[in-house]
Amino acid sequence: MEQITKAEQERLLKVMRKHRKRLKQFPNVRAVDIGYEFTKGQPTGRLAIRVHVNEKQPEADLKRSERLPEEIDGIPVDVIQSNPELQAVNRNVRQVPLIGGVVVGNTRAGFIGTLGAVVFERDSLFPKGLSNYHVLVVEPPQKTDTIAQPKTTAAADALGFLERWNKQFDCAVCSITFRSVSTQLADLGTAKGIRYPLVGMKVVKSGRTTAVTRGAIDGTDGAEFTVIPDPNFPAPMGEISAGGDSGSVWLESSSFLAVGLHYAGETDPNPASERAWAKWMATVADKLSILVLDKAAMGTANTGQACTVLGRTRPNALCHLDIVYPSGRRSTAKGLGDKTADGNGWVRWTWTVGSSTKRHGAGAGLPHGIPVKGTVTLDGDQVMVESPLLGQATT
Repeated sequence: MEQITKAEQERLLKVMRKHRKRLKQFPNVRAVDIGYEFTKGQPTGRLAIRVHVNEKQPEADLKRSERLPEEIDGIPVDVIQSNPELQAVNRNVRQVPLIGGVVVGNTRAGFIGTLGAVVFERDSLFPKGLSNYHVLVVEPPQKTDTIAQPKTTAAADALGFLERWNKQFDCAVCSITFRSVSTQLADLGTAKGIRYPLVGMKVVKSGRTTAVTRGAIDGTDGAEFTVIPDPNFPAPMGEISAGGDSGSVWLESSSFLAVGLHYAGETDPNPASERAWAKWMATVADKLSILVLDKAAMGTANTGQACTVLGRTRPNALCHLDIVYPSGRRSTAKGLGDKTADGNGWVRWTWTVGSSTKRHGAGAGLPHGIPVKGTVTLDGDQVMVESPLLGQATT
C-alpha cells in the first residue's frame, strides 16, 4: 500500500464531501471516508470512497433504493464493515518523569485510558497532559477535576486539573503541576512536531494496553483517519489497539511527527477486520491551543509582556538564546543569554518584551508583520524559533 500525494488526497476528499450527506442517509451507514478499497480484508491498491457500515447485508436483501452506487464521479465506492468502540480499561503504572503511552484518568469517575503525550501550551509553553475527552472528562466537565496517573486518589499520583476539552474531536488536556515531565513515549521515542496525515502513510503508536504497534493509514474523511495493521510489523494477536489505548498518539513512522489522536478500535475479532480510528492531530492541537515540541519553541510574544522559549536537550548542557525583534534590533533583556539545562534536559528562558517594541512589515501574507526571531543553541546545536509580535500597531 503506497502513500498517496496530498494533492490526490485533497481531490478525493473534495468529491467525498460533495456526496457524504447523501451517502450517510443510506441504511446502516456510520461513516464515510476516502482511502484504499478492500477485498476479503486486504487492500486492493485502488483508491475509493469508502462507506463504513455496522453490518454488510447481501445485495439481494436490499431494496434498489437501499443499494449504494458502485462509483461516484468515476471513483469506486467500497463498503466496509466496521464497528469501533471507545477504548478505556483499568491499569496502574506510575511514571516519573511523566511520559506518554501510560495510564491516566479522572479521579471523579469515568474511564481509564492512555496519556498520549506531554504537550505544551502555545502561549506559555507550560506542559499539559493530552488524551481523549472520553478519558479525561466526566460529564458535566469540571475544571476542578483532578487528573491522576495512575488513576488513584493518592496525592502523589495527581498530575493536575482538567483544563480544556473538545467533545467533537474527543480530545482534552490537563495541567501538569505535581510531576516532572519528559516528551518520551513509552518504549518508542519522542514525538517531534505535527504533520498532515496522508492515506498510505506508515504510522506507529505507544498505548497503555497494546504498547507499541505499527500500521498504515488506509482512509480519511479530512477530520479523522483509520489505521490498519502493517503486515511487516505484526502486532500480538493481530490487535493494533485495544481497550485502554484511547488517547494514544499516532506518529508517522519515518519522522516521528504526530499525525493523530487515537480514540477507538475495531470490535470484530476477525484479524482481517482490524482497524483503529484517530482524530487529526493538527485539528486537535488547534482546538486545544497546544503544540508538540520538537527541540525548541517560542511562546506568544506580546508587547510589554513576558515571553518564553523552551528547549529540550542533554541534561545539564550549556545553552544560549539570542532574540531579534522585527526592527532588526537584538534584545538585551534580562533573562536571555546563557543557561544550563536541568537534570531532565529542560531549559527555559523568560523575558519581557519592551513596551516600545513595535511590529514591522505587516501585510503581504504576514498580518502581524515580521516575527520575533530566536536563535537557540542547545549543547552546540542551533535551532530557530519565532512568534508573531502582538499588541502594537505596525510601523
